[in-house]
Amino acid sequence: MSMVQEYNIRFADEAHKDFYMEMSQILMPDVYLRALIYTLGLCHDTRRHFNSIYNRSKRRINLNAIHEPWQTGTSLKVTRLAFQLFTGTTPTALICDGPDIEECIRYSVSNIFCCCYAPYFFVAIYLRYPEYIR
Repeated sequence: MSMVQEYNIRFADEAHKDFYMEMSQILMPDVYLRALIYTLGLCHDTRRHFNSIYNRSKRRINLNAIHEPWQTGTSLKVTRLAFQLFTGTTPTALICDGPDIEECIRYSVSNIFCCCYAPYFFVAIYLRYPEYIR
């Protein structure tokens, strides 16, 4: 049974599905990376800049990607959720000199989920925490 059948994953469009399937085959993801790939694959901008957001050889996210000029309001929401699911924290709030309260607030559910991708964000959460969702 394929991963898509196993989880009954919904995709935003064919480009999202193709990206997810290709990256999953290449990177052999665990639940953390699976959620990151799925989430970043939602948005054309984050798909296009995947390699600047995620370092494949080091298997780490690039926190500075949040400040890239190509980021839009929507792609920032996608990136923040992907980062949070991958790390379990609000990592970009820590790249300043001290904790950045404003950046922490941008990780809140009300800030991230006010977006056209909200239905797919639930799928990303399911991919990250399959053992808790029946």
